[in-house]
Amino acid sequence: MPRRKATLAGIPAQDHQEGLLALDNDNHRKLNLTGLTVVESVNIDQVFKPTEPNATRWDYYLGIRHHGEIYVEVHKVNDDELPKLFDKAAWLRNKITTLQWPATEGRPLLVAPTSGIPLSHGHLAKQLALKKILLVRKGDAIADMIA
Repeated sequence: MPRRKATLAGIPAQDHQEGLLALDNDNHRKLNLTGLTVVESVNIDQVFKPTEPNATRWDYYLGIRHHGEIYVEVHKVNDDELPKLFDKAAWLRNKITTLQWPATEGRPLLVAPTSGIPLSHGHLAKQLALKKILLVRKGDAIADMIA
C-alpha cells in the first residue's frame, strides 16, 4: 500500500503509521475503538523525544476515517499527576496551533489511565474536563465520546 501524505506537519512520513501501528501494544489495548477505523497513527512522544527531551509531550495522534482526528494520552491519573497532564495538554495544543496540525473540531483531548481509577476519584474527571480533557475509562467507547 503506498504511503499516505504526512498529516502532521513537522513529522516525517515514516513516523505516520498505518492503523494502530504507532501505539505500543499495552496502550492500544486500553482504548475501545469499536466502530471506528483508524487509518493512521503517530507516536508523537517518540517523534519529539530527541529534539525536546525535557518537554512534557503528548502520546498519540490517531486519524479516524469519517471522524477526523483525536489525540490520546495513556498516563497515570491521580491528583499528583494532574499538573503533568495539564502541561502535556498545553504542549500539544501549542503544537496543534504552531504546526497547524489538524484541530479536534472542538472535541476534548482524551486520556486513558494506565490503571483503574476508584469511583471515589470522580473529582479527577471533573478537573480534567475543565481543561477540555476527557477521561477514557476501561470499556468506554471512544466512538460515543467523539460523536
